[in-house]
Amino acid sequence: MVIEQPTISIRPQHAIASAPFDRWRSPDGDTIAEFYRLDGRYLIRFPGRADFEVEAASLAVSCFAAAEDMEGAAMALLHNAVEPMIGNHSGRLHLHGSAVAVDGTGIAFAGLSRRGKTTLAASFARAGYPFLTEDVIALTKREDGTYLVAPARPSLRLFSDSEEQLFGEAAACAGTDAKREIDASRLLPFANAPVPLGGIYILGPGECEALTIEPVSSQDALAELMQHAFILDVEDKPRLQAHFSRCSDLALHTRCYRLDYPRDYDALPQIIDGLARHAREERTGDESE
Repeated sequence: MVIEQPTISIRPQHAIASAPFDRWRSPDGDTIAEFYRLDGRYLIRFPGRADFEVEAASLAVSCFAAAEDMEGAAMALLHNAVEPMIGNHSGRLHLHGSAVAVDGTGIAFAGLSRRGKTTLAASFARAGYPFLTEDVIALTKREDGTYLVAPARPSLRLFSDSEEQLFGEAAACAGTDAKREIDASRLLPFANAPVPLGGIYILGPGECEALTIEPVSSQDALAELMQHAFILDVEDKPRLQAHFSRCSDLALHTRCYRLDYPRDYDALPQIIDGLARHAREERTGDESE
């Protein structure tokens, strides 16, 4: 879903009298986002970064950066969190993850924050496999029951250590807690058209010693996919049930796998080769059935 891009205003984050009805937390327990109801609209607060006000009826968005140096962060949050929330609220299907195109077929990577989804997408692109998206997997169901994965913005946001490993001298000295946006280029090819979705790989914590890929049942895949959804209102039961049904259909019609590999930059070329080979073998198996 494409939202008319709002103007970003600067507004300090003052205390809110009411309690949030929902929170997003990181794996470490830190608050990523808080959700409030305020007079016919939602307020989504990303502490220290930005507030977004979403009209409950029209879903129109107003964007407020917490400070002038947070405007870039606010725009990234709009595209990578708020837009997919509104999309799911409107009946579409968006998941948190990255995706790349391997020989014209999309493979998607879902997983918790800091599991390496963007680094994996960038590594595929550096190996010649165009990336589709780095943070939001936008899916559309086709008449035959399969899915298309759509391209997002032609840029990736990387932590400086990943940027340095993948681009060498092009690395920014931003520190490992900051991301820099890198535009698509000859060295970082971008797939600018939707492609069929071949499979979803759910990233593990990186505690294994070698590339590991295991198939996941539809039931287990559904439980995993629901963890990577963008939900605007967890108390809106009809919409929550509708989103559950969309994720259930996706799990039934798409091959899903658990993926883990050592988080070692030197091993990434072998990891990319192994994953690309697995995707090709799975597609060949589908075509022979």
